[in-house]
Amino acid sequence: MANNNNGFAQALDDLRTMIDVNQSVEKDELVQAAEYFVSQLETRIKSSAKNKKHLRDSLKIVIKNDYVSVQFEKDAYYWYMVEHGHKKASGKGRVKGQHFVRNTVDEEQERLIDIMAQRIFG
Repeated sequence: MANNNNGFAQALDDLRTMIDVNQSVEKDELVQAAEYFVSQLETRIKSSAKNKKHLRDSLKIVIKNDYVSVQFEKDAYYWYMVEHGHKKASGKGRVKGQHFVRNTVDEEQERLIDIMAQRIFG
C-alpha cells in the first residue's frame, strides 16, 4: 500500500485490527465496562426512604450471546420515572427527574471507552 502520510493507511490498519479481534476478548471488555458502570451508578442512586428494595440493589448485568447490557430488575420498573421525572399523583405539578443514569454516562464515558478499547488496541 502506498504510504502518502494522510492517515488513511493507519486508519485502515486500525479497522482491520478491530475486525480481527477475538469475540471473547470483546465480550470480556464489555463485561468489564458494564461492571465498572454499575459500580459508578450504584454510588449515584439515592436510597429510598421506604423500607423496600432500593433501585441500587436491583441493578444487574445481562449477557446474551454477544450482547451485554446493564438493566434494572423487573420489580424496579419505576427507575424511568425517577430518572426522567413524572406528574404528581394529584395531577398538579411534576416531580423533577434525578438523571442519575444520564449523568453517570456523561461523566464516565471516556473511562468506559478506555476500558473497552484497552485490549483491542493494545
